[in-house]
Amino acid sequence: GQCGPGTDLVDGVCAIVDSPQGGGCLIATAAYGSEMAPQVQFLREIRDNKVMSTAAGTSFMTGFNQFYYSFSPTIADMERENPVFKEMVKIGITPMLTSLSIMSAADSEQEIVGYGIGVILMNIGMYFVAPAMLFFSIKKAKTRLSF
Repeated sequence: GQCGPGTDLVDGVCAIVDSPQGGGCLIATAAYGSEMAPQVQFLREIRDNKVMSTAAGTSFMTGFNQFYYSFSPTIADMERENPVFKEMVKIGITPMLTSLSIMSAADSEQEIVGYGIGVILMNIGMYFVAPAMLFFSIKKAKTRLSF
């Protein structure tokens, strides 16, 4: 297959191309169809103007990017190939986009770190803890109902 936007084929693997204006956001770009989509611009603005404006945020982004770019080109390609999957991703990332709006209020390095940790914990809760609790509640209810 062909590599998506923001990536080039290097030694048979899609690799991230560093762009001077800080592109990226591959999953959101594929979901919303353009780097100019307001949701993608919002993500880029939070990253570039808030998170990257601090030493802690820059360190976080270095680690996050290694993780994110290990799977995001594949997800972005799948979005472009499958309109239903693309819509599911849009629905899936909406709570994260909403939670990140909290970062707009952060001004100092301490606030950015504090809000950032809060947003990360909130997203872990929304995407992992809540579904796990729901799963175990349903499983427990089924066990109780089977005599």
